[in-house]
Amino acid sequence: MKNGFLVTTLAILAGGYAFAQDASTKTHTESTTKYTGPGTDSKVKTENVHGTVKEYEAGKKIKISGPNGKTFAFDLDEDAKVDGTILVGQMANVSYVKGSDGREHVAIVSAATREAIETAALPKSHTETTVKQTAPGMHDTKVKTETVIGVVKEFDAGKKIVVTGPKSKDYTFDLDENVSMTSPVAVGDRVKVSYQKGNAGEKVTIVARYNGKA
Repeated sequence: MKNGFLVTTLAILAGGYAFAQDASTKTHTESTTKYTGPGTDSKVKTENVHGTVKEYEAGKKIKISGPNGKTFAFDLDEDAKVDGTILVGQMANVSYVKGSDGREHVAIVSAATREAIETAALPKSHTETTVKQTAPGMHDTKVKTETVIGVVKEFDAGKKIVVTGPKSKDYTFDLDENVSMTSPVAVGDRVKVSYQKGNAGEKVTIVARYNGKA
């Protein structure tokens, strides 16, 4: 919270280069956040555009071709943060903020890599399955399996992992000695987490990088 405004943290996709674009990768979102509390109430409008750079003049302006061929133009002042190399023809993200005082400015301009865009386009999923088994002469068994495909939000090696799945819901898994890490992971990676728990309390967790392939 700063000066009565609720500030939204934006993910920055660094680096980048030109390549053919799929229109489905372009997005435009607008949101308005109202803050009521001690002092003066405030309202902040945020606009985010992800598309192809049509024009770019460092420190002055940028034009982005967004969804449905619509062009979005933004003036760049001294407060604009530019991340990565911005080139005409490549993908980029622009975040624009307007406060309740009427002041407008571009908060972030960042380049987007091919890998980041392809990763973002992959679906997120969450499934839960419970299997009960009853057999003569044996104890009844019940095994619960939970699988989440999403993006790593938090990762504390040997302790826990938090994955953002569908509908922006976060799923937390403890990482104990039974965890199997098939590859190194970090915040921002897309992963598949499979968690299994038996009725005797035994647990198995498998964490793997996920590229959309089975």
